[in-house]
Amino acid sequence: MRFDQISVVVPCYKEAEVIETNIKTLSQYLKGRFLHFEIIVVTDGSPDDTRKNIERFGNAHPDIPLILIPFAKNQGKGAAIKAGVLASKFDPILFIDADLTIPIDELEKFTSAIGSADIAIASRLVSGSSFEEPAPWYRVMLARGFHLLQIIFLGNFEFSDTQCGFKLFRRAIALDLFRKITVKRFAFDAELLFLAKKFNFRVAILPVSVKKDPRNTNVNTFKDSINMFFALLKIRLNDWMGRYK
Repeated sequence: MRFDQISVVVPCYKEAEVIETNIKTLSQYLKGRFLHFEIIVVTDGSPDDTRKNIERFGNAHPDIPLILIPFAKNQGKGAAIKAGVLASKFDPILFIDADLTIPIDELEKFTSAIGSADIAIASRLVSGSSFEEPAPWYRVMLARGFHLLQIIFLGNFEFSDTQCGFKLFRRAIALDLFRKITVKRFAFDAELLFLAKKFNFRVAILPVSVKKDPRNTNVNTFKDSINMFFALLKIRLNDWMGRYK
């Protein structure tokens, strides 16, 4: 399915080194394919120069429809994306990680999938995905362990890679889901897809190519694993208590 407009939400935390280059990459791709677009960058209380660099880029490129939503304090990736989605105006809505390890060039097959689905999500663990460099073993183990916990707590067995930062939504579906989510940090994807399944939205799962990012990850393996475990408990309790109606 072809669209002539799109909103792109980019959550940012400690991305000062690459954010200007990557916004330029996004805008060049979108300009060639959409009549109307917006790039909504949400800085999640970054302690580095991420916000300053975005402001500088925006001032130097007034022709690019760039919207900056700055958080004074770190709230979490889920909170950042939620703010961006609720501030958006076009259909569909994409959220993409600021490091562009999943390249924006993948978007075309996602917009095609939206023709028969409500949501199209990337998965690094399905057949057809490729890696510029193999993922560290501990990241693979973390992803598979989190998938197992989701099956146990939420029944999300069909979503092998909920945390991949490339997801496309029809606007009405995105607004409905993001208004309901309660998890602010990394496990928000699990809640999002749990709700998509609960309310019978159609989800397409697509393979992607994954580029190498030589920088240190913003994920704290131990701390974020504990947070994700308790987030899954919270999601299940929310559902039992009827908070998603």
